Amino acid sequence: MSRMDRSGNPRVSRRQVLGAGLAAPFVARAGLVMGGATAGLPLVAPGARAADAAHSLTLGDTRLTVLSDGALVLPASTLAANVGEEERGAFLTAAGFDSAVRHSALNITLIRKGDALILIDTGAGMNFFAEAGQLADSFDEAGLDREAVTHVVLTHGHPDHVWGVIDDFDESERFPNAEYLMGAVEWDFWMDPDFLANNPEQIHSFALGAQRNLGAVAEKVTRVDADHAVVSGVTMIATPGHTPGHMSVLVEDGGEQLVVTGDALTHPAVSFERPDWQPSTDQVPEVAVKTRRALLDRAASDGLLLIGYHLPWPGVGRVEARGNAWRYIAEG
Repeated sequence: MSRMDRSGNPRVSRRQVLGAGLAAPFVARAGLVMGGATAGLPLVAPGARAADAAHSLTLGDTRLTVLSDGALVLPASTLAANVGEEERGAFLTAAGFDSAVRHSALNITLIRKGDALILIDTGAGMNFFAEAGQLADSFDEAGLDREAVTHVVLTHGHPDHVWGVIDDFDESERFPNAEYLMGAVEWDFWMDPDFLANNPEQIHSFALGAQRNLGAVAEKVTRVDADHAVVSGVTMIATPGHTPGHMSVLVEDGGEQLVVTGDALTHPAVSFERPDWQPSTDQVPEVAVKTRRALLDRAASDGLLLIGYHLPWPGVGRVEARGNAWRYIAEG
């Protein structure tokens, strides 16, 4: 970890990454450990693809395309670390979901706004989960050119959002002509040279992967604060809690608004109907609960469209208030 790039940020070599075991999923805090207590859990979702390659919609003159990066398969226990197994299982079963296994889509949004082509997150790459890392194929199948991407907005530094920045084999940039934007708080958290000394071992592998990928494009990354306009009508907004500096993206055009939520909302039943349940992947869970409630209240009150990174493909829907909670209504 002593090597630094020209901007003074830590660089991690391919040898270090592979040596740290980043080629396999490792989410100990979330209850997923290869070869451990969940070794019997299926790690590949059924079917050749988790979804179609692309789904498009318009907001005024803005065109949005949702691209599939595949899916993750996790224990259902990751949905609520602060709830007992019996209560969690009963709720999921009643809502029509598997009480043991969680299939989580990877929906990546591409925004065409005038001359700008803005990608929100880069997917998992090919070294995180067997059924993930399909973004490059989805670009090709949709007839889209990765070299035409002008901006890449990174909502946060978790593997399924930033491990697709560089190619897993030759370490070339997947989006070579893009400017990168990331929240300054989030960047500073993951790129801390003393990260391993200052943070739990369970997320060390996440940081090594983040530093490898983000370090490769460090000179192209603009670190921003909340309410930063990527281009007119596309704004990065603070939605912390899932990670310390997590951001979502607000799109406005034609009198309509849409929020690309990142991981502020991650499940079509739990996130909406049980917003106080704390997913084990939320790093600051109490803050994440407040963020979730505020975002859901705004979406329901203002009639916002949502695109959820982990909601069922293509992740497009709206929110309806229901008592002290909400309901997700899928569209498209």
